[in-house]
Amino acid sequence: MKRAVRMLILMVGLACTYVAIATPILNAELGPMPLCNPANPKCSKR
Repeated sequence: MKRAVRMLILMVGLACTYVAIATPILNAELGPMPLCNPANPKCSKR
């Protein structure tokens, strides 16, 4: 029984992680990447 509960918790955690990673991130809301050099105006466009 203990093993089944542990496996269930592991599977739920894995599923939640997959859902969190699979959600698309909208770049329009976040703006330019933070690693971009401000001196280069075309740093986010390639």
